[in-house]
Order: sequence, then C-alpha cells, then structure tokens
Amino acid sequence: MELSAYREIFIEELNDQLERIDQSLLELEREKNPDVIQTLFRAAHTIKGSSSTMGFREMSELTHEVEFALEWVREHKPDITAQLIDTLFRALDAMKSLRDHYIGDEHYDDFGGVVSAIKTMVKNGSGSIGAANVESRRIRLTLGAEAVRQAQAAVAAGYTLQEISVELQPDCPMKAVRYYIMLQRFNDLAGEVIASTFEVDELSNAEDDERYGSFQLIVAAKRGSEELQAMLLAETEVIRFDIQPFLLQGTGDKRDGEANDPEPRSPSMERAKAAGQSTVRVNVERLDHLMNLVGELLIEQTSLTELSHDTSDPSRSLQDAGHVADRIGTLIKELQEGVMKTRMLPIDQLFSRFPRMVRDLAQKLDKDIELITHGGETELDRMIIEELSDPLIHLIRNSADHGIETPEIRLAAGKPAKGRITLSSYYEENHVVVALRDDGQGIDAERIKASAVRKGIIKEGTAASLGQQEAVHLIFEPGFSTAAEVSDVSGRGVGMDIVRSQIGRLNGLIDIETKVGEGTCFIIRLPLTLAIIKGLLVKVSGRLFVIPMYNVGEVVRIHPDKIQTVQGKRTLLNHGRIVPFRWLHEKLNYAPTEKTGTQLPVVIVRSADAATAYAVDEIIGNQEVVIKKLSGILGNMNHLSGATILGNGTVALILDAAYLVSHSKG
Repeated sequence: MELSAYREIFIEELNDQLERIDQSLLELEREKNPDVIQTLFRAAHTIKGSSSTMGFREMSELTHEVEFALEWVREHKPDITAQLIDTLFRALDAMKSLRDHYIGDEHYDDFGGVVSAIKTMVKNGSGSIGAANVESRRIRLTLGAEAVRQAQAAVAAGYTLQEISVELQPDCPMKAVRYYIMLQRFNDLAGEVIASTFEVDELSNAEDDERYGSFQLIVAAKRGSEELQAMLLAETEVIRFDIQPFLLQGTGDKRDGEANDPEPRSPSMERAKAAGQSTVRVNVERLDHLMNLVGELLIEQTSLTELSHDTSDPSRSLQDAGHVADRIGTLIKELQEGVMKTRMLPIDQLFSRFPRMVRDLAQKLDKDIELITHGGETELDRMIIEELSDPLIHLIRNSADHGIETPEIRLAAGKPAKGRITLSSYYEENHVVVALRDDGQGIDAERIKASAVRKGIIKEGTAASLGQQEAVHLIFEPGFSTAAEVSDVSGRGVGMDIVRSQIGRLNGLIDIETKVGEGTCFIIRLPLTLAIIKGLLVKVSGRLFVIPMYNVGEVVRIHPDKIQTVQGKRTLLNHGRIVPFRWLHEKLNYAPTEKTGTQLPVVIVRSADAATAYAVDEIIGNQEVVIKKLSGILGNMNHLSGATILGNGTVALILDAAYLVSHSKG
C-alpha cells in the first residue's frame, strides 16, 4: 500500500478521535464526570500511537503532553475547573491545526504556549492555571468613551483585544513597582494597554502595596494569546493568570435580523473539508444488498441474451422479453435507491460541530447558553450536509448574539438565566426539516419595518400594508440590519440574505416563526438528495426544461386579463398573495412562440421564502430525472443547475429555481 493510502487512513481515524475528544470535553464541562477522563486519555493515546507510526512528530509530542496531563488528572482527581477545560480545548485546537497542516501542507501555529499551559497546570497541582483564585478577586473592567475609541482603532488595525487577570506571589516585594514594570512590558512587547485596574498616577501614592497583588488589564495585542501566555509564564513573580478574549460591545441597540459572517476558513480548512467529501463510510449490509441486486441483474441479462437467440416462437419470445424488461426495471429502481442510500449520512455529523461553537460564543458574549440537538439520526445526502454547514453557522451565531439575552435581562423577564438553542431534524413527507429554535427575545415586526424604511429597502406606504409575517421576512433582504454598531461578533447586514440564497441553491425553503419575548424558530425544508429529483417537464420556445418539483408551488391556467401591473411590474394574485409574473421565454432570452387558446399555463416557482409566477408554452408532466453536471466550458450558466437525458434520448436542461426567483424582478 502506498504512503498516501496510509495517510488517508490516518486522517480518517484522526478525525474520528478528534471528534471524540471534542464531544467528551463538552460532556466533561457539562457533567463534571471524572469517568470521561478515561475516554479522553484513550483518544489521546490512540492519536499519539498512530502519529508516531506515521512519523508526524509534532502531533505525537503534543498528544504525549495531553496524555500526561490526563494521566495526572486521573490520578490526582482535581476539581474540573473552567481553566482545565479551556486548556484541553486549546490543545484540541492545536491538534486540529496540525491535522489541517498534514492535509494541505499549510503552516500551523506554534503550540508551544499550549504545552507550557499544560505543564504549568500540572506543576501548580490543581485543575487550572490558578483561575479559581484569580476569578474570586476579579473585578470586570469597563471601558470609557476614549478607551472604546482607542480599542476600536486597534481592532481596525488588526489587533485583538485580550483581557488578562494576574496574581503575584504573596511574598513579592514592591508589588506596585512590579505592576508598573508589567504594564510597560505589555506596551513594549505585546501591543498597547487599553485599560487597567490601577491608573499609573496612583503608583506615586501607593501606600497599600498589597492591593497590587492582583490586577486586570485589557490589552490590544499584536501577538496571539499563546505568546501572551508565554510572556506571563516567564514572569517568576506571577503565580496565576487568566487570558480571555475581550468582547468590544457596541453601545447601540442590536436586534435579530443581522446575522454574522460565517467563520473564516483558511485554505487548509477548505482542503480538509474537501478531503472529508472524497470518501464516505458505507454500512456493509448496504453494500451486500447492492451486490445481490447486481447479481440478479446479471441473471436477467443472461435471460435476455438467450431470448434474443431463440427464434422458434417470436411472439412467445417477445412476451418473455417484456417480463424480463419489467424485472430489470424493478431491479434498477431498487439499485437506484440502494446507491442513493450509500450517499446518505446522519445529520448528526453536522450537528456535532456546533456544541463547541456555541460554548465559545457564550464565553465571548458573556452569556449562558446551552445547545440541545434532536434527530441526529435523520439521513441526508452528504453533499447537502456539507453545504448546509454555513447557513446553520449564520443562524446559530445570530441566535446567540441577537436572540438570547444576557442572564440579567432573562432573569428580569422571568426566564431562566441560561438561554437555550435547540437544533432538530426530522422527516416530513419527501423532504427533511431542520429547525433552529431559541428562547430569546424574538423578532419585533414593527422594528423590522422601521429599519427597512430607514434603510430604503421599502417605502413607508408599503411598510404600513405589511403583515407581521411579511415584515419578519424582510430580514432576508440584502443589506438589512437593525444593529447600530458593528462588533467582532455582529455581522454587517450581509448574513441573512446569504442564508436564503444558500438554502435556495439546495432547492430548499426557509421560514420563520417568532413571538416577541418568547423566541424565534427558523424552519428549513430540504430535499433528501440532489442527485435524482422529481421534475416538472415544460416546453418553452420549442425547447424542453425541467423545474424541480420541490420548487413547484402550484401549476395553474389563467386568462391574460389576470396579469396586473403594480408599480410598473407585472404581477399575479395567487391565493391572496401578490407574486411577480414573468414569461419564461423572456427570462431565458428566447423568441416567443405563437399562443393558441385563451388560457396561459403558469408555474408558481418557490425558493427559500419567495415565489415567482412563470408562464410557459406547455406543461408536459412530471417524472424522475438524474441530474448531470454541466461542463465549465459552457461559461456562466447561473440559471441552470444541470441537465438530464429523457427516456427518448432528448436532453432537457434543469432550471435553477433559486436563480429564477431571486432574479425575477424587472
């Protein structure tokens, strides 16, 4: 076996073990169950052994330190503190960085700071780097107006804000002087001290030297947190410290409707994602079933060959051939379903990525949030699962940042201090529903309308006529936002329209249910697969096109008099709702054909939360079609999602419903 094959096996097992560590750390943090340490130890030991075998020295050395720390925890049974969990999570992130390096040969961050943190934790003989003592004396710093402007300028220049808590040795002489020296060192080496517990001019009158034994700083750092940690580890007078990202809160009013930009992805992360898509694990029973079907097909092929050579009774041979053809058709149908199932993965492979993200968001936002998942066994096409990742990241970050309130606000409103985000999935008819619900403050339709008018998205007259549901859906308009300030978590009004377009590209639909003060639920409906679809076959200007049935809201026949003009745009009234009306031949830039009869066949095409009525020349019917990708040499074909070959050998192009609906104006 070639080395590359071994590498693929190593990466596959490494991903499994990293996932196991991630889930186990979340369980350890939630349950404080020491038994989980054994699971973590086994995973780290497995990674260390396989890394050493492959010659990946960095991963082997890192996991050796993690294994040593876990062994120490297992033997000494310290308290499971936040710092213990954070340190292990940092080690996990370093392992993931190395994993991406092995996949894409990209540069990885030095993990020396992580190793130092682990060794310090063990050396101190507690489950933390002294965080418990630091936290007990910690007074959270706040920034004045000048400091806020200073911090904003630093962030704009590429610096990161870190909040640092420090505790000095009890017998450290001249603590005030040590405090001043450390201020200067951070200014010179790390970046810029934005705020600190004590003002410098207080030092000349420092009568109580002991009060400088612990202090906090907010630093605009040009270095990573690991380098800051290395600086503090080098300070012999420092016995404990804690470093956390500092969230620069905006002073304006923030509300739902502004999603966050997706997590940035490095090229190595993209390669890791691509590597994960190149293989899929298949249950052996499914493969055995496919082999049996192929065997039966071969038997029927033999029967068909024998019938073709039997000329004794042509009429009987023709009848028998018909029976064989029927059996082959049944087998092909089963084979098709079996092959499709090999592409299916449980959606839990996607859901399992989010608990860690919510945990980190809660820490960054200074909120208490738990993520609950249901229906992880629901299966979806692996391609849909991967493409669904970014929209769900947008929605989860939006719920955490703008939906869930702070513990103080929740308690004042009679809610539990801990906010809850629930992610669930289930089958509904021939599609899968993914629902994201939070118990936050909900979406205020009146504020949405006011913001949309203020930003010129709609006019005041239009806003007055909108119902609550229509107003809430304005958050999907490009550039919509109700946020007065942009923070490092908040987006820039470019999130929710991206969510809608990405869901639309998956032939999916998205809807919103919300109640002010109680929470919001985003409901996404998706097809089971993108490889084989049921489509509506239509004819336009003598050409055949397929519209995915999942995007067909309704097929109607109307008289041309029913077409109305509203604000210069052609529209159609459909069940009390005004929808844009277009001729499909115009949209596709084809010449019109002569119309016969008084009724126009019209297809109501849906995508995400929008719909458009398209008039066609003829409705032929619906049938299952296999999607064939179009070659890149055809150029920009945004209105097409692929092509298919019909039973008579004719090629029909498959229309992209999301493109047709989102570009229906005009």
